[in-house]
Amino acid sequence: MINATLGNGVHAGDSEPAPVVLAAPAVSMLPGSDPSPATGRFAGQSLVEELLRQQEDRAPRSRLASTLGLSPLDANGLAWLRAAQAEMVVGDILARLPEGYSVFHSLPIRNTAFWVDHLVVGPGGIFALSSKTRWDHDLTGSVRTIPIGDHTMPYLRDARFESTQITALLAGAMPATAVVQPMIVLVNPHKIRLNRKPDVVTVIDSPRLRRWLVGRPRQFSAEQQATLTAVIDDPTTWHTPVRTSAPDHLHARFTALEQEVSAAGIRRTTFTVLAAALGASLLAIVTLPVIVSVVEYLAAP
Repeated sequence: MINATLGNGVHAGDSEPAPVVLAAPAVSMLPGSDPSPATGRFAGQSLVEELLRQQEDRAPRSRLASTLGLSPLDANGLAWLRAAQAEMVVGDILARLPEGYSVFHSLPIRNTAFWVDHLVVGPGGIFALSSKTRWDHDLTGSVRTIPIGDHTMPYLRDARFESTQITALLAGAMPATAVVQPMIVLVNPHKIRLNRKPDVVTVIDSPRLRRWLVGRPRQFSAEQQATLTAVIDDPTTWHTPVRTSAPDHLHARFTALEQEVSAAGIRRTTFTVLAAALGASLLAIVTLPVIVSVVEYLAAP
């Protein structure tokens, strides 16, 4: 995933995206925290960190807004929340893989503005997964782009770029013929209809993900998997993010925000129903004398 996809929008292009070189950040570690950015990060953590940072910059809701059920998130914040939820759904699926698989989440790719949502190392290879959500209708796309509303998003292109970058980062530990295989996981779509199967990127719906991964023919030995896992756990492999909160604390804050959004939606729906009922009652009061008059007129001899 690229950081700007949700915040600013990324549109399709004909060429592969060039790496966005970032200055090395100052690393602020919590006492006793794990120095490896690969270890202990939960699914969606990069999105959660950014969403919570955005919320810190927003003014709190007024008492009236809270009472009326105004969401604590704007449209952009809701997009980040849904994207994080999608990554968590995929993370739960990956957590159910059998023994012999290693799974990592929210890994920022060194020297680029990209991060990989999920990285899976197993007997069948190494896979870079990008989670996508909000597929509330049949998905129809091309081998280059995927439509989101009125826009086409270069998710297939981005997935190829990410896998190429990760392959390069892990090159010293990768078997000679192996590459990181890019995947796009669509969370619970109705149907997927691509006009032609992509040549490199696997596009799959979340319900079939676990079975598909387990069904891959063996490509790595146990020793090769162990070597790759060690490289992924090495903090010099990845662009190490600033650690401001423990993962458990971040997850708890995100859960609380989810509950606020849900409660606001329920309250907003309740007020809408009450307003509709009140409107209907007022309309009945206003029109009742007219209806009575018409009935009396029609009943008169």
